[in-house]
Amino acid sequence: GMSLGKGLLTVQLCDGELYLDEGDVEFYLLFTGSTQRHLATTLKSSHATLQTICPSHNCCESVQVTLYAWWPGRPMEHVAEGHLCFVQDLAYDMAQFLVGATGQPDGLEGLLQLDECQVASCEREQLDYSLALALQHLALPKGWNLNNTETLLHFAARRGLPRVAAFLLQCPGGREALKLPNQKGETPFALAEARGYTQLQHLLTQ
Repeated sequence: GMSLGKGLLTVQLCDGELYLDEGDVEFYLLFTGSTQRHLATTLKSSHATLQTICPSHNCCESVQVTLYAWWPGRPMEHVAEGHLCFVQDLAYDMAQFLVGATGQPDGLEGLLQLDECQVASCEREQLDYSLALALQHLALPKGWNLNNTETLLHFAARRGLPRVAAFLLQCPGGREALKLPNQKGETPFALAEARGYTQLQHLLTQ
């Protein structure tokens, strides 16, 4: 059986199955979707119970989940399989919208009207985490960093999203986007500085 809890996937095995008390056995979960596969390690949380962090996926679909056991010096052994359904959430929707908008002439300019909206720090941190995860599984359009109005890095700086900014800086063209001013002549660093996002200021000066 499988259950989900805030990114944590729990697998319950039948009692006594596959020498669970053997210390050197390791279990792996293979998630197989239509275009992506993920291999995850697991931790034994109690007798016959395994846990892993659920991977992020690039589309909403049902994926096959296969459990394998491995002992040193032996080939992987198939244990069981099931299915897991990835569903769309707000961060995924937002990531898709942002990636699509960067390809338009005035793509992210329309978001500036939301600039004054105050977001609680705990909500901002959750958005930062979820959005960074979602963006990693979407292909950024070529030239995402060349827009002279507003780039994704400007967006992250405005809204105080250090994880999103760190991901963008690792992408091709991320360093170039650091120096790019928007229509008002503001660099991502200037936006973060004006809003007092100290963690972002440090990140955007490296």
